[in-house]
Amino acid sequence: MKKKVFIYLAIAAVMINGVCRWAEKTSREEFQRQAGDRYANFEELKAHEKNNYSIDYHEEAGSDCLIFSPHGGRIEGGVSELVRAFNDDFSTYLFEGKKDENNSNLHLTSTNFDEPLAMQKIKEYHYTIAFHGYSGDQPHTLVGGTDRRLAKAIVRSLEKSDFSAELVKKDGKFAGTNPENINNESQSGLSVQLEISTAQRKEFFEDFSYKKRAETKTRTFYRYVRAVRKVLEDKC
Repeated sequence: MKKKVFIYLAIAAVMINGVCRWAEKTSREEFQRQAGDRYANFEELKAHEKNNYSIDYHEEAGSDCLIFSPHGGRIEGGVSELVRAFNDDFSTYLFEGKKDENNSNLHLTSTNFDEPLAMQKIKEYHYTIAFHGYSGDQPHTLVGGTDRRLAKAIVRSLEKSDFSAELVKKDGKFAGTNPENINNESQSGLSVQLEISTAQRKEFFEDFSYKKRAETKTRTFYRYVRAVRKVLEDKC
């Protein structure tokens, strides 16, 4: 009798594990479908795009924050330059698209982004600040994340510096509050996510082309960075 019970329990455990794996796979596929991504995870992307991206991690001693973007380079133009603007005082991570065209193929939505170095490093920091870009023809920033207090403070600081910004509702499209979001894998689970419109990102550079952005930053770019940095210096 005991042997039969053990067998039944073993079978049940296997079935439960299978269901969990199926649910995880289904969840990833759903996130992939909603985001319009070509690949479901990093391993799949790596198998097809081996030489089309770069990973840049900068470690700053004493930094409690990791400032990063999984959509740098040519994926979401302008976010790499923003992230690197914080290198002097904060640790940073960038996954950057390097293709001549079709860099949207390298986009992994944040709930599916599982590049190993990013997964490892984010867990070493207390907070994460993520920069993203969205398509919009008006200069604007949508601020989300699980740290609502810090997100509100960044909105206020941006507005005081004459930028258009708003706090995203917790269940909003760019809320950044999903537990599966890589932003929320830090030690505390606290994060802020800045989604910056195309129009706003274009104002950061005299020339928005990939090769010219880094050397054509405008005063608007530096004013934006100062507005965000001012808040983070007290937190990180």
